[in-house]
Amino acid sequence: MKPQTINVLGLPFANLTKYEMVERIKYFVNQETNDNLFVVTANPEIAHYAYNNNHYQRRIKHADYIVPDGIGIVKAAKYLNTPLKERIPGIELMEEMLNIANASSKRVFLLGSSKEGVKATRKILEEQYPNITFDHKHGYKHVLDYKVTKKIKKFEPDFIFAAMGFPKQEDWIYYNRHHFKHTVMMGVGGSFDVISGNVKRAPNMFIKLNLEWLYRIITDLKRVNRALKIPLFLKEVQFQKSSTPKKNKYEYMKYK
Repeated sequence: MKPQTINVLGLPFANLTKYEMVERIKYFVNQETNDNLFVVTANPEIAHYAYNNNHYQRRIKHADYIVPDGIGIVKAAKYLNTPLKERIPGIELMEEMLNIANASSKRVFLLGSSKEGVKATRKILEEQYPNITFDHKHGYKHVLDYKVTKKIKKFEPDFIFAAMGFPKQEDWIYYNRHHFKHTVMMGVGGSFDVISGNVKRAPNMFIKLNLEWLYRIITDLKRVNRALKIPLFLKEVQFQKSSTPKKNKYEYMKYK
């Protein structure tokens, strides 16, 4: 069943809790189908990019689920009077998928990061999830490099995590998903760097206050230019609200 979606800058965000999303993934994994499951975790930066790039927006709209990875998306939805249930951090959703894979002895392919980074990620995950069969490939390849696709296809993965950064990771899934059967595919950004220890995830205090984005800027000043996209995102959300017809009370209650 398709979930209710909330429109933020033209992207249909699934209005689900993390628990509900995980249950849907479990359900899919246990089905006998050749269909794939394409999940996009979108933060304000991705939403802003998609809003200004029609080709990318069309590609990620082919996803089965777009989930709000970023408190900015949740706040924007609330500002638009169409609130989302909660934020679903991509790295946490990846961890939940790994738990599912480990419980059922599934096959997981790690695509992305540098040669050293993806190897280190695989080694750590093999220790944490001993029932999973892993394979990997670094992310410095073209999205249409068939040798990479052929290698992954031969592995017959149940899950593919693409840590190539946006838009490349979603482009890779969009262009290559038809080569696979009954596979969960999700772009996970810099998650491999966090897992391998190359980048530290924000302390719990920042996570609880939904300030992970601020911690990343403080610890990596190269992200300042990316952070400048946030005011542009907010401006575009304001424009969306001003151009959206007001709903009557009954229509608004449907979102509660």
